[in-house]
Amino acid sequence: MNSFDIDSLLRFTPPEFLCERCFALLTDGTPRCPVCGVQYVATGAFTDYGSYFVARGLDARFDNLIEHSRRLAQIAQRTRHSLAARDASYPPMRGLLESLLQAEHFIHFTTYGISALLLGAIKMAALRVDVRGVISGIKHDTLYRELTEHENESPRLNVRLFQNEAQYFPHQKIVVIDGLMAFKGSANLTDFGWRKAAQGREVIELVTDVGEVTELHNRFFSPVWASFQPAANDDRILMTV
Repeated sequence: MNSFDIDSLLRFTPPEFLCERCFALLTDGTPRCPVCGVQYVATGAFTDYGSYFVARGLDARFDNLIEHSRRLAQIAQRTRHSLAARDASYPPMRGLLESLLQAEHFIHFTTYGISALLLGAIKMAALRVDVRGVISGIKHDTLYRELTEHENESPRLNVRLFQNEAQYFPHQKIVVIDGLMAFKGSANLTDFGWRKAAQGREVIELVTDVGEVTELHNRFFSPVWASFQPAANDDRILMTV
């Protein structure tokens, strides 16, 4: 008989909020972002930062957290099996596409390069949820125009681009779904890279430990995103309407 200790649910505390400035995942009651250092200051409008984030649309609360987590965990399980067993019936590309489809709040990613196919999938996802990405290594004018023009086609897509000549451009590849699951590895966000992974020629790993997902996201996504923000004159945000 399978065993499950319900006490573990008390330790299941996924991030609930996103920092307004760097979109770091916030998991506790501290009013200061652990990544960019901005401090949220209570005002007469908002005395606690939880209600402020909800009002700003920066919360990541779910109607049914357990069921949503189960769906993502099933995708992760099948993808891990496919990678280990070279199971062609459920390639990692399918796991990625199904994860994008399941996202309920946000998708954050960093990649070196992106293909037209996966950009299309990202833009489709951005019709439903907020999608934010950091992309470097764009070498084709057509892809560059797709990423910098036609913003009304997917108004919830927001990307930051490193030009090819930029120094110290990021090379990490991660995709974070709702702060609950992440893909990491060596594969660029291209169909070629993800199909190579199915042959054991690229590395893709699934992360489902929410603490590790948060650490991965706040280490590799949020600081890079924050580097595109103009320097702030104040390290505080007054919580007003």
